[in-house]
Amino acid sequence: MQVYIEYAFLDNLIINYLLLKTATRCAKIKTRFIFLFLSALVGTVFAIIFPLVRLNNSILFLIKILLACVMVYISGRFITVKSYFITLMFFILFTFLCGGFLIALFNFSGVDYNEYFLFNNDSVLPICISVLIIYLTSTMIVKVTKLFVKERNLKPFLRNCALIVNGKKFIVKGFIDSGNGLYDSRSGFPVIVCSNDLFSKLQSANIKKSISKINFDTVSGTSTMQLYVIDKIMIYNGSLVNIYNNVLIGVSEFGFTNIDYDLLLHPHLL
Repeated sequence: MQVYIEYAFLDNLIINYLLLKTATRCAKIKTRFIFLFLSALVGTVFAIIFPLVRLNNSILFLIKILLACVMVYISGRFITVKSYFITLMFFILFTFLCGGFLIALFNFSGVDYNEYFLFNNDSVLPICISVLIIYLTSTMIVKVTKLFVKERNLKPFLRNCALIVNGKKFIVKGFIDSGNGLYDSRSGFPVIVCSNDLFSKLQSANIKKSISKINFDTVSGTSTMQLYVIDKIMIYNGSLVNIYNNVLIGVSEFGFTNIDYDLLLHPHLL
């Protein structure tokens, strides 16, 4: 059996870096490459030393937890103690999660976990497979975390809505946009903004065009929005419902970047 220390060193360095970067990103901690690299380096040095010494499993586990605390502390600049412990929690959680993926892979392949991490060249699995698994897992974790945070931030402001146009009913999602301060200058009524996709459906019901237009400011200057009239809108909030007749609706010429809703609701309609 041949053992390659340089492979062990590089493998652990990359894995530690990926885990630290994933943890700090999910905890929204600003950091720099040099901090992550130094932290990963500290973890790598100890990872190389651990197999060479005989320690009680309980003591070894405690040392590894303390090492995780040190690595996370080095990895960034934490404004509060809470942000540090959140990052530490993410780091430990992701370490166990990724380790579980690797162990499952080794068991499925019939490869001895301990022999592999001695970097035995006789292993049926390529040496780089652990790095690949950690990279894929960390990428998946970041995407899932972003999706969860996005849903958590949006959910309190999302409402189920029903639009009635010439007797046809359209069920859509609306987003309560506190930044929507659009009012029709003629009537003084608030204006709801809809997506292009929803407007195409409303056109199939022969939505009525209003005589009004509205001007609003954008990053590139002032734009004009044609207003339309829908017969009725019902905005649901659990068992409660707000019903409005002859509501003004405008079409976003820029489209929506979020597929979770089709309406930007005016806050004064709630």
